[in-house]
Amino acid sequence: MSSGYHLTFDVDWAPDWSVRETLAFLAEAGARATFFVTHASPTIAEIASAGHEVGIHPNFQAGSTQGADPVAIVGSLLELVPRARVMRTHGLIQGSLLLRDVLRAFPQIEYDLSLLTYGFRHSEWFDWRLGGTRMRRLNYVWEDDFAFEDPDQDWTVYRPFSSLDVLDFHPLHISLNSRDMSSYDLAKSAGGGAPLSALPEELAESMRCADSGVRDFLRAVLASEATARSFEELL
Repeated sequence: MSSGYHLTFDVDWAPDWSVRETLAFLAEAGARATFFVTHASPTIAEIASAGHEVGIHPNFQAGSTQGADPVAIVGSLLELVPRARVMRTHGLIQGSLLLRDVLRAFPQIEYDLSLLTYGFRHSEWFDWRLGGTRMRRLNYVWEDDFAFEDPDQDWTVYRPFSSLDVLDFHPLHISLNSRDMSSYDLAKSAGGGAPLSALPEELAESMRCADSGVRDFLRAVLASEATARSFEELL
């Protein structure tokens, strides 16, 4: 079987222009992906209209702007994406009882991609059940900000881990061509307290890493001989 990959993107409050830049990369390559959204934005409809899967990215950390508790947080995101059926938790925060309570309230969430097994040479669905709830979960094997800590990461070439790789990128890291957190931290501080989603494109361009980074790696994945698989093709 030839190598394949599925691209996922955690929006993480990225500016609209950054999400659109990611969409342009995918359109040029004819690849379909899954986007996990965090906040209200016109790009949600643009993602869906481009044929990508739209999931939710609930932030269960203390002080979350999405809601007061896990059920409220997921409920607020489903108001933005009423047909969402897949989620990945922000920061990969999870717990058996947390997931059970969310699924009891919202059984439409059938799939979850909140398990990172970085560098593991296998991605596969498995059934998760607890207290009468059930969903299918899929591990993923690479994430850009974890790769910042990987001394063996080569940003210029994509070498498949296995016959199917599920990979995760962040639009703003793509726009900044990050290879560590320095450009991202600078972008967060540049707004003077304004939300990251308000970061001007021209300001971000001045912070873009000139060395090889996440942007180059996404291009390498899309240009590789491996086959891009849509979310539907994963099911």
